[in-house]
Amino acid sequence: MSEKVTTAIRDARMLMRNQHSGILSTISISVAGYPFGSVTPFMLLGNGDLVIYASDIAQHARNMKADPKVSLCINDGSAEDSQATARVTILGLAEADTVSDADIERYYRLFPQARAYKKAHDFRFYTIKTTRVRYIGGFGEIFWFAEDMWRDSFIDMSANELGAIEHMHDDHMDALQEIYQHAMQSNSTSEPQMLSIFQEGFHLSNGVKTLFIPYEQELQQPSDLRHAMVVLTKKARGVQPELEAAV
Repeated sequence: MSEKVTTAIRDARMLMRNQHSGILSTISISVAGYPFGSVTPFMLLGNGDLVIYASDIAQHARNMKADPKVSLCINDGSAEDSQATARVTILGLAEADTVSDADIERYYRLFPQARAYKKAHDFRFYTIKTTRVRYIGGFGEIFWFAEDMWRDSFIDMSANELGAIEHMHDDHMDALQEIYQHAMQSNSTSEPQMLSIFQEGFHLSNGVKTLFIPYEQELQQPSDLRHAMVVLTKKARGVQPELEAAV
């Protein structure tokens, strides 16, 4: 795989970590043959698949039950010219009731308002099993990624996630607070909660605003996490890289 493609895959993953919703397109059953789009929150897993949460009475849920082929389009809406912004389209197959308990809890951490939907018994989780990915990084930067190319780029951090989050909350809350303040460019005194850990970075939330904090360099293995957090903490504190300081 060329360095250009490797970089494009990394950029596509990073874009998806920073966005929390996209346009889910399903094949309509009420207007046969036409695509039907709806805004849908999503969570990108550590293996390249997606998780969504949908009500059985929603049009897109009925469509997925009839035909599991879907796509999810995610774009960076920060620029005025939407044609000049990066965007990712995931093509995949929707599978109901296949999301693990751990991934469900991870979804609830990222989307706490969704816990209330459990009271509505017609809501269920879906895994979108990725089969192909299209990424546009800008004008002329167009890539298609086959399933194996996409999946092989992921490192699953889930086995270490909860223990690492607990450790950061118990022993390094000051570091998390400084990292959050640095990212927000504010002196907020709130204690942010670490919600996730992925190879690209992690989510921090103060209960109102959730941020995705990228590492200076992607993790190559779970054991790289400690060093990545030290680097981010030093950056937040304005410490030069050559000066060692404990987190």
